[in-house]
Amino acid sequence: MRRWPGIYLRGLAMGAADVVPGVSGGTMALITGIYAELINTLAGLSPRLIGIWRRDGLAAAWRAGNLSFLLVLLAGMLTSIVLLARGILWVMAHYPVPLWAFFCGLIIASILLVLRSLRAFGVLAWLMTLLGVLIAAWVSTRPGLDSFGLTPLIFFVSGAIAITAMILPGISGSFILLLLGMYAPVLAAVSDGDLVLLAAFAAGCATGLLAFVHLLRWALQRFNDAVMALLAGFMAGSLVRLWPWRIPAEPGATLELTVLPARYTEVTGLPAMVPAALLGLLGGVCLVWLVSRYGRHNEANPAVGTRTP
Repeated sequence: MRRWPGIYLRGLAMGAADVVPGVSGGTMALITGIYAELINTLAGLSPRLIGIWRRDGLAAAWRAGNLSFLLVLLAGMLTSIVLLARGILWVMAHYPVPLWAFFCGLIIASILLVLRSLRAFGVLAWLMTLLGVLIAAWVSTRPGLDSFGLTPLIFFVSGAIAITAMILPGISGSFILLLLGMYAPVLAAVSDGDLVLLAAFAAGCATGLLAFVHLLRWALQRFNDAVMALLAGFMAGSLVRLWPWRIPAEPGATLELTVLPARYTEVTGLPAMVPAALLGLLGGVCLVWLVSRYGRHNEANPAVGTRTP
């Protein structure tokens, strides 16, 4: 029992990271020393647990699946998400330019960290990075999933796609939601307590997790550099969508155009807030740097973050 408060606190850190695009919950799991246990636990969620339940009882299946660990970690993550959702929505409504610049800083720094983690940056890595840039840039210029309506089905699909990033070090689930145009709608559903949409999103997360965790683990074990280079390309290409100064392509349209600060002020009548945007950009870069520095400290001292409280 002494272990669970520490797992809950790690869940709080992962939840806070996953709310902010560019800081990965998977990275926080790695930093705090539970990444391997998390991946192995998720990979162990299979029909074999039903067989153990029938043969040895619910308690045995619960222990075999390490479900106490997963439940406590999830409780911490959900606590963070609920507490932070309203604050981020308020900033998004009142100070969008500095917030988007902050997100850009997070993504730029994360790209550098992901590329630095590659064992060798050869031709394949270059090609995968370029492929990721092209795909993400194309997606960023298309209407998001929100353009199809904020229905339970759209939330389900968003959850199934975003969860694959939430368990990867170096890429954020919130970043994927931003790319899909579903970041603000999901935060709004959390803030408003819309149980129908949240249940659909959670069901999508569970489905995507069970469907892809084995594939992700296999791909990272055999093609780590290619996968991480592709992810870095995705993040680089997504900067088109994260650009702080954007205006609607046409009145009432969900698709937006990136413009210079002066044009943004001319069209919207709002201040460009360039100095605040630069500070936000720098703040995002510094935050990722601090997180990565703490992570490197833990790599040099493996016991850090792994002791039970």
